[in-house]
Amino acid sequence: MITLLKAAHIAALLIWCAGLLALPALLVQHGRAASQSEFGDLRRFVRRLYVGVLTPAAVLAVGFGTGLIFARGVFVAWLFLKLAFVGLLVGLHAWEGRLLLDLADAEPDVGWRAGLGMTGTGLALILVILTLVLGKPGFDPSVLPGWLLAPWPTYSSAAATPI
Repeated sequence: MITLLKAAHIAALLIWCAGLLALPALLVQHGRAASQSEFGDLRRFVRRLYVGVLTPAAVLAVGFGTGLIFARGVFVAWLFLKLAFVGLLVGLHAWEGRLLLDLADAEPDVGWRAGLGMTGTGLALILVILTLVLGKPGFDPSVLPGWLLAPWPTYSSAAATPI
């Protein structure tokens, strides 16, 4: 079961991360469209890619990753640092989606510097996450609250006290 979860998590991550790295180049191409027809075709393609492939892959990657955390019972300090960087990756995903929405309202030019910045940011986040996952560095767990390092306690209905 854990092997299947891990394989699905990695597959979804590959699709999501590849898309996050490729999407800025496609957004930059909007400003270089030679005609309104070419602009519309590119915009439809990028929208389908974002809505139909990248966002579902992101949801699946996060879902399978969450399943792995609970299936393996991993509650260690490096994981929470990794999750913070995953949160930044989700923010990058949302930022790229916002730029795509802006293209629907007008024809803004996403400059090559912005595209390079998005690609560089995505690559840096992916490399940090990979380093944390593969290296599993040791951190002093005392800097984290105790409730973060253990699964949520389960209470039986008999032991629960009304408020």
